[in-house]
Amino acid sequence: MNYSLKGNLRGFYCGDCFDFLYNAKIRVYSVDPAANVAALAASREKESFHQRTEEELKSLSKRLLFETLTDEGGNFIIELSEKTKYEGGAFDVDFECGSVPVKFEILNPPKPHGPLQFHITTLQPLWKETQPNENLRGLVAFWEYAIPAKFWCWILKLFRFYVICGKVRDCKNDIAIGGVKVFAYDVDLIQDDHLGYGITDTNGNFKIYYTEADFSKTILSWLNVEWPAGPDLYFRIEAGNGAVLLNENRQRGHDRDRTNASNCFCIEFCVECPQGSLVCGLVQPTGCIDSGMKLLDDKFLTVIGTASGCGMISYKLELLWNGTRDVSAGAIVYADNLGHPDPSLANGTHSVMNGNLGFIFLQKALENAGSDLITSTTFVIRLTVMGANKSVCNATLSFAVKASEVYIKNVGGRVAHDVVDTHEQLRVADAAGAEIGAIGLGAGIWGAARVFGCTNAQINDYGIYVINDNFTTPQPVNGASYDPLTHGFTTVCNVDFGAGFNGFTPDQLRQWNILKGPGSLISNNGFYTYDDIVTFFFNGAWITMHFPEGLVSGTNWNTGPSGRYTLLLKVTDTNNFSYYDIQRVWVDNDWPTANIYNIGDLPSCSDLYTRVDAANFRVVDINGMAFDPLIIAGDLNNPSDNFDNYRITIQKQGAPKEQIKISSVPVPGRTGPVSTNLFSFDLRWLDLPSAAGPLTAANKLAPGESCAYVFTLYVRDKTVLNNATDVHHVEYDFPIKIINSVHP
Repeated sequence: MNYSLKGNLRGFYCGDCFDFLYNAKIRVYSVDPAANVAALAASREKESFHQRTEEELKSLSKRLLFETLTDEGGNFIIELSEKTKYEGGAFDVDFECGSVPVKFEILNPPKPHGPLQFHITTLQPLWKETQPNENLRGLVAFWEYAIPAKFWCWILKLFRFYVICGKVRDCKNDIAIGGVKVFAYDVDLIQDDHLGYGITDTNGNFKIYYTEADFSKTILSWLNVEWPAGPDLYFRIEAGNGAVLLNENRQRGHDRDRTNASNCFCIEFCVECPQGSLVCGLVQPTGCIDSGMKLLDDKFLTVIGTASGCGMISYKLELLWNGTRDVSAGAIVYADNLGHPDPSLANGTHSVMNGNLGFIFLQKALENAGSDLITSTTFVIRLTVMGANKSVCNATLSFAVKASEVYIKNVGGRVAHDVVDTHEQLRVADAAGAEIGAIGLGAGIWGAARVFGCTNAQINDYGIYVINDNFTTPQPVNGASYDPLTHGFTTVCNVDFGAGFNGFTPDQLRQWNILKGPGSLISNNGFYTYDDIVTFFFNGAWITMHFPEGLVSGTNWNTGPSGRYTLLLKVTDTNNFSYYDIQRVWVDNDWPTANIYNIGDLPSCSDLYTRVDAANFRVVDINGMAFDPLIIAGDLNNPSDNFDNYRITIQKQGAPKEQIKISSVPVPGRTGPVSTNLFSFDLRWLDLPSAAGPLTAANKLAPGESCAYVFTLYVRDKTVLNNATDVHHVEYDFPIKIINSVHP
């Protein structure tokens, strides 16, 4: 049986002020066999908590069951099993520390001491089963312990460690004040000591950590007149903009409630917030933001800055396209007090000092900007911080988006539903659950190859490359230098906008050839131009004008042997920055086989009699092959096995064709015994007086009548050819004479 105790340990300074124990070593021991276990487990911690003596530590060494360390949140897990000879009973819980077990930052950290070990309690966990499966059975228990201030402060005193816990509130509005600095000083005989400062959180709480060395030092290094007494405290409070909210006289440190303060000292302040004491600022995002080259990509930008100051009650973020039009709707997500996204928040409700204010949902911002992105991809973030005394603080920051589009959407009539997923394979429809599909012969490639935004970069050139790689080639990283030809690719097409064409400038070609997908044919091999002639009536006369039109000339990718291919689209902008997109493509260029060997063991053009005797009709096997090779040998999954169906029709001379069989299973089958039977045909279907079978009278025979028939076998697969204008299909004709009579 496995036992898991999930615990948490914290220490209280005073009031509701505490810290989690960090990096403390938790040890559990089996209980002394001579002890009264029931009495120990029932005793209160304040009666059992004590520092272990040297004698105790020596006796404990052989009873150790498990030890571990606490994390930043004071959490730890004790894992016990039958290997430790533990069977679910009570055990002793201790913790050890060789330094102050709290995460803090101060200029002069306390010196290590010990290590010291303390016994907390004898614990009998309330074990509960976690798994109903007998093979995975385990028991779990939960235990939290808060070390009372009496013991916790005593432990810290051993390290000569001091803490001031406080709270700052607005006197007039009775609200907590976040983001203000509280400075603590010690009145000294010759020169006052600066002990440190703390910044209030959203709830107005602060902590100041310091050591005995911070207030016992004097100008005369040999003189320490305050040892061993505590500091004589006075304070100063400043708003985030430097405005002084409280400045106590140093004589305040001589008052009885401030003299020789203990190492755990709690205090509350009430101050008034003057106008203009709010602070605000924005740091990120700025510069040029790469949107991932896919406007469909889900990308969040973190808004980092400051919204704080005395009396702050909330802050608001707005996003403006080009600094003018509000595009905030659905694009702003505020951060909670831990800096994480919280979509439920309508504004910021906590003080932030150079931290996460919120997040911009870039896709939504681009959608809101819409066609305006063609003229500008610059956005402005506007921060408004509001105070309880009606104070307001504003800040703005701008950034630009490289909102380019580079992706392959459609190849040869099959579509990539998710153009972001580098593992996405072409599907038969633009839907996540649609079937994977194969292509063959000539295939056009549609998508987007567009670059704009930020530093006015434009497309310089693009190319499409292909490799038969079984989908193993990874997509290059945007911005990386990557030559497809040296990595085994071959060129499908390459278009250089920067070279110009027939006297047209690169800018003209870019203007007239915007490949912004998903309907743009990007498998092109160059440019051609023509005149768009416009005639209009002006000032009593007809005027004809010629407007040049530049268009890319389309081409198809001539797909190669059957297999799995990776297409790579590479786009380079005028700043020599490259963007990439890959697309996985199944190619099938193997045709199906259709063949009828015999009917009723008779070759073609034979005489086939319908009856065994006057009362009974024959059933004959139509033998042959209706087969399509797998794209990948041994892979029976779609689309490697993309056999669609075979059909058999019959046609009496002068009559229409009628279907007698359709099947989605190839012959011979993929698995099982080899068979050549395409269909077992009951010749009663051909008897005119009989009602059997689906055939109409036109394809039937009267008793004793004979006629020439043609059986046709059609075989097709699901591979689309030449941009979905056709599929692989073959047919085979088998002529035979049928006589509705008994064989003589």
